[in-house]
Amino acid sequence: MRTLFLPLLALSLPYWANAQQEKKNVLFIFIDDLRPALGCYGDSLAITPHLDAFADKSFLFERAYCQQAVSGPSRASLLTGLRPDEIGVTDLETHFRSSHPDLVTLPQLFKNNGYASIGIGKVFHGSRRTQDTISWSAPPLYNLSIKKEEYTLPENRHGKKAASIEIADRPDTDFRDGQVTEEALRRLDSLASRQQPFFLAVGYIKPHLPFSMPQRFWNLYKGRDLSIPDPQTEERPRGAVSLAFHDWQELRGYTDIPAEGGLSPTQKEELRKAYYACVSFIDEQVGVLLARLKALGIDRNTVIVVAGDNGFHLNEQDLWGKSTNFELDCAVPLLIYSPEHRQRPRRIPQIVELLDLYPTLTDLCGLTPAHKLSGRSLRPLLEGGEAWDNRAFSQFPRPYAAISNAKRQTHMGYTVRTPEWRYTAWYDLTTQRLRSAELYRMTDTGIERENLSSSPAYERIERELRSMIEDYRKQH
Repeated sequence: MRTLFLPLLALSLPYWANAQQEKKNVLFIFIDDLRPALGCYGDSLAITPHLDAFADKSFLFERAYCQQAVSGPSRASLLTGLRPDEIGVTDLETHFRSSHPDLVTLPQLFKNNGYASIGIGKVFHGSRRTQDTISWSAPPLYNLSIKKEEYTLPENRHGKKAASIEIADRPDTDFRDGQVTEEALRRLDSLASRQQPFFLAVGYIKPHLPFSMPQRFWNLYKGRDLSIPDPQTEERPRGAVSLAFHDWQELRGYTDIPAEGGLSPTQKEELRKAYYACVSFIDEQVGVLLARLKALGIDRNTVIVVAGDNGFHLNEQDLWGKSTNFELDCAVPLLIYSPEHRQRPRRIPQIVELLDLYPTLTDLCGLTPAHKLSGRSLRPLLEGGEAWDNRAFSQFPRPYAAISNAKRQTHMGYTVRTPEWRYTAWYDLTTQRLRSAELYRMTDTGIERENLSSSPAYERIERELRSMIEDYRKQH
């Protein structure tokens, strides 16, 4: 036994040493408008076998939050490692480089450290103004959000909003997200053959409106009741602030949606069903991508992140879409697979932010950020630590039209989420004075029910949470 063991050990040492020195790859999967509507998050309606299987070997963050519940600011914040106010991006058109030209983005940092930095699909916000070609080693593909390309059927491909739901008996590759997967597979094959470390970001646009998916994913939910289980959750929270809401402007304008007023019970259920069908469609795409990574043998040295950019309302609280400070719009799924921690996957209950991904990935890959980051590395949580500052900050402007142009903003709502509470303070941007506030005790339903602000019984709690927000605003 001794004569066999020593040669085997000697042979294994060089491989082990090389593996330790080898740079880790990163596969970053970013999914548009994905709330935690996954089986692994306890959603009994969702059919998501591939992401559920991935969650079994990963770290699942039970309470992760975006910094602003709309694509542009959320993505700009994550990719720069700074908060929306810090980079001046609180709308869909402002580019962070207009005021911070020298910032080094997450993919750019990897590129600067010898990685092939590749973007496929929607990574930065999909408008032409918000692209950032300096971040990539090669021109990104499928990176623009073009309404015509978000549909598959000819009758919908006229360049404007058409049907809100499109079901087509077509192969996956007839849909934009299927094409993104196909290109990502080609890039993975090429990167594996070159043996160059890579940062590959793959951005899927569904379940963003319009809800367009192959027929077979709609069929998955055939005969299933997708109406809201508790009709009371369709109502606005008692005592809620009017600034907190919008009139579903994102959903309005689709040809099968009324320009004003409510929806019929059938319309509500079909929209919910279509959202979940799109989630299942993306689950399939992620499964294909992860399978190729494993088949190439590079999964063992690849950090994998799956995240949503913001949440989404499906008629809860009298809302459709995102663009609020409520829990359902700020909460996102976040799954991280780390090769060096692969023996201990688990669920992590602490409150974290998407902002934490930049420092986490640089930490796991041994890179030094080029500027001070506002997030925190999640490594201590991956390694079993429990001490953590359990809070997350988000914000959103009003009126709704200010999403397209920050000059229209009259108010900004800042919200802090702690284990038990969500507190939102609305400031008049002209006077910088507090106009109104919302205090919600968060229950197991994850939906705000009653505004307790100004209640004498919660005066101390509200004062503490307001102080957090005031300190936050002063820092940024």
